[in-house]
Amino acid sequence: MVTGYWGILSAVIAGCLAFVICTFALAVAIRIWTNRIDLSFLLAEPADPDAQARIDENVPPEIPKASLSRFQFLIFTFVIAGVYLVLCLESGKFVEIPQNVILLLGVSGTSYAASKGIQAAAKTSQKHSEAVLAANAGSTDTVSGT
Repeated sequence: MVTGYWGILSAVIAGCLAFVICTFALAVAIRIWTNRIDLSFLLAEPADPDAQARIDENVPPEIPKASLSRFQFLIFTFVIAGVYLVLCLESGKFVEIPQNVILLLGVSGTSYAASKGIQAAAKTSQKHSEAVLAANAGSTDTVSGT
């Protein structure tokens, strides 16, 4: 039972916070249900928009590919959050999260961030090599024409 001024105040604040979080969750769930939020490619990397500009209009758009790093990050987050929730409900209070669990979640997040960095570097490298090839093609045409 909640007693005292601070106990009642913390219970009211916790109730208000829970209400706000549940309201946001309900709003998101309604938008998902009415298809205003598209989750069809939740675990996929977006297609390359530059590649679509180079493709003929008759070719269907590139389908995003599955992302193992996104899937791993999502699963680890839900597993850790679920276990923590169960432990908190069983004990009736907040439990301390071991450093190994936080480290595991950090490794998962880091692998996701690293995969995004590798993809960005690959795109930059590809654009640079295309620019170099285009410049070399232009210079060989002018040399052979003289």
